[in-house]
Amino acid sequence: MKSPVLLFLAVILPGLVAAQEFLTKEEFKEKVWDFELKGNEMQMKSDLPVVLDFYATWCGPCKLLEPELSRLQQEYEGKLNVYKIDVDAERELASFFGISAMPTMFFIRTDGSYTYILGYRTFDELKQMVDTFLFSTQRSLVSFMSEE
Repeated sequence: MKSPVLLFLAVILPGLVAAQEFLTKEEFKEKVWDFELKGNEMQMKSDLPVVLDFYATWCGPCKLLEPELSRLQQEYEGKLNVYKIDVDAERELASFFGISAMPTMFFIRTDGSYTYILGYRTFDELKQMVDTFLFSTQRSLVSFMSEE
């Protein structure tokens, strides 16, 4: 009989990891925003809102965040894209966004407006960010940010 841990690793884990897409600078420019052509004005290429996770492979909180973001991607499948950017491999993108701590997550609406948060967040906190900022007609994050 297979152990529950092996079953989880073999069946469930690959589905969770596959939910997030890892982007290079060139893929970012194709799928999200070509910042080199548009300057500082963010003009989204994506028809869906985007969550950008700036992470490092050596970052403990980033590793803890990965299943939370996978669950978020599954919860909003077809309504939201979750992309991961490795700050060590994509230094130019990290520098452009001013990343100095990981994880840093940007929540970007299709109109190009955005907000960001630093550090690990639970699934419920991430879901609240998505619902409050990306899918609400109100742009205020006062209620979410005041809870911290």
